Amino acid sequence: MQKALISIIVPVYKVEKYIKRCLNSIINQTYTNLEIILVDDGSPDKCPEICDEYSKKDKRIKVIHQKNMGLSVARNNGIKSATGEYIGFVDGDDYIEKTMFEDLFKALIENDAQMSICNFKVITDKEQYIKNNYPENKTYTKKEFLKEILLDKNIQSYVWNKLYIKDLFINIKFPEGKKYEDIGTTFYLAEKCKKIQLIGKAEYNYTNRSDSIVFNIDEQTILDYTTLVMQRYDYVDKKYPDLRKYNFYYLGKTLITAYTDMRTLKSISEKLKKQIKKLKLKVRDYIKEYEEISMELFDKEQKIKLYEILMYQNITINFKNKIIVNL
Repeated sequence: MQKALISIIVPVYKVEKYIKRCLNSIINQTYTNLEIILVDDGSPDKCPEICDEYSKKDKRIKVIHQKNMGLSVARNNGIKSATGEYIGFVDGDDYIEKTMFEDLFKALIENDAQMSICNFKVITDKEQYIKNNYPENKTYTKKEFLKEILLDKNIQSYVWNKLYIKDLFINIKFPEGKKYEDIGTTFYLAEKCKKIQLIGKAEYNYTNRSDSIVFNIDEQTILDYTTLVMQRYDYVDKKYPDLRKYNFYYLGKTLITAYTDMRTLKSISEKLKKQIKKLKLKVRDYIKEYEEISMELFDKEQKIKLYEILMYQNITINFKNKIIVNL
């Protein structure tokens, strides 16, 4: 079971407070045949020294020092350096349970899958909770899994609670220079799989920090995630018409999120205004063409928000009564 080499890529940037906990959780894995690639993304704290210190203690650890180029570049450079048959990711401020990679590898091999996923626990200053509530074991076909990603309820696009066959990354890179890079990657990796295996154990511990992207929205963040979602929307719309309503659901949710985030900004540039208008038009056009199924997956609150957004700035549609009736 432990003959195959797994390359674990750890991007490291301003995580001095957390990095030792992260590395200890990796080097103490029950699956020992690991290549641990630490990519120091020009971190200005003591992280570079800590990475070098750990590499001297454990011969499985390889350190890459680079100037600050962002999370996507760090992950891409880690993939380039990986020599394992399988690839996993752990963020430098998170940590994992000691059986995580053993369980993920076993799930891949026993089910002849190309990707495996475990559940994860969210760690905040005040609480800890398991994110999803899905069955302990489930095998997905490619199409079933793509649908789940678009629904974004039981399975998310996060790259770090998964194990991949390395060949999936051929011709696929994390979009450099953008936040929310997982949106522009995981769907396309899953598209290459015949089978994806889910295990219900929560073995990844995600640290929800107050200084993370989630809590620090700026204009570029909104531009990045709306761009990646719209690109994926157009791709799915052409290639997988049978996933159309799920694809639109994610697009509509993104419009709601973008409007919510915009309200936190002090000012909005013309570039962002054009981007949001483009997104709104995509949503409007879909609703006009597929009126009967367009709002099927949205809950009452989401329907109301979408209607309010689409009526703003004279981008009007003719479905007010239908939404009211379907509440």
